[in-house]
Amino acid sequence: MADKSAYVADQLGQIVTSVLKKMAADKSKVSSSTISNYLNNSEEFRKLVHTAMTGGDKSDVLKYVNPLRGFVPDHNLKAVEEMVFSPDKTHDETMSALLKSLSDHLLSLEKKQHKFSSFIDDVFSKFVNLQAELTSSLGHNIEFVEKDLAMDKKLLNEAQDMHRILRSEDSIEYLKSKMLDSFSSFVNTFDQKTVTKKDHLGTIAKEYSSVNQELEQYKSQVSQLQNDLEKYKNESVQDHLTGLFNRKYLDMKLSEEIDRFKRMGTPFSVVMADIDKFKSINDTYGHQIGDQVLKHMSQIIKETIRKTDFAFRYGGEEFVIILINADVRNATLISDQIRKKLEATNFSLKDGSFCVTSSFGVAQFRPEDTAESVIMAADSRLYTAKQSGRNRVVNQ
Repeated sequence: MADKSAYVADQLGQIVTSVLKKMAADKSKVSSSTISNYLNNSEEFRKLVHTAMTGGDKSDVLKYVNPLRGFVPDHNLKAVEEMVFSPDKTHDETMSALLKSLSDHLLSLEKKQHKFSSFIDDVFSKFVNLQAELTSSLGHNIEFVEKDLAMDKKLLNEAQDMHRILRSEDSIEYLKSKMLDSFSSFVNTFDQKTVTKKDHLGTIAKEYSSVNQELEQYKSQVSQLQNDLEKYKNESVQDHLTGLFNRKYLDMKLSEEIDRFKRMGTPFSVVMADIDKFKSINDTYGHQIGDQVLKHMSQIIKETIRKTDFAFRYGGEEFVIILINADVRNATLISDQIRKKLEATNFSLKDGSFCVTSSFGVAQFRPEDTAESVIMAADSRLYTAKQSGRNRVVNQ
């Protein structure tokens, strides 16, 4: 309801300002009746009254939106929020849009889960078949080695027979005859051994080719699965619009860094950043331009921080940065670099251009801190930066 009230108050302020300017241009006398007449003739005022009177119950939908941030894509939630404040959309239509966004996202997750499950089943089946082939091949190799050893034993016996014949004292002709018989047997056994090895090597080559093909398919499928899992992981922790990490991943990463701090004493700082007067940008130039500003701010953050740091979209136009191994001084310097880069950007439009500024709150994690307290400290300093005139970094 607070969001609704703030929206109505902001719009009413703009409408009244516009009416007073028009009255001044028309040189009309300022009185309650004159202001009333001007307001009644204002299409924007009539729409706002309609929104305030008929859309009040729709603001209840907003309490279901915030818990879904980081789970349902931001562009879907933004569409629902716009419906809340649209006089042309009913409560039922708005709630239906929210439920559809949620159901579509759940269906998408279920399809991905089914795909991964089928993929893993297929890879596991191929792995079992491959294991069976390797076991069978091993059995054949053991059998071959046993037969080969038997042939080696036979060759050794035949060689020993020839040696005994040569050592005997029989006649030359008798020795010659016996040697020819023994040598013929030796050659036949050796030839049989050679043929057997050749056949077995051919079998091994075929089995190796088959196993190698299976392994290549297995490696390809595992690689594809790894890529899909990495893509799915990124989708689950990344903000759809900016490409930064989302708020859900912030909770996980902040917990990890706190554990690291407790184990190793590695310092880190938390920065909260906010684009100044972002609502005015959306109202003046439209949501598409506002999205471009968010993307540009995100790109500046990514280019400025180090590979070891982490940047998150906290919600709306707010960002959180975890700077690893950085004290409050270094975190302040990095934040100011981001601030200056955004301030120096000139956003060009067809009919002109505009500039944007940002504010930052910096807090270094202390031994007595928790995840909640360090975020609150950074947020409090961001608020101070806003109240002090915006476009600045506050670290205490």
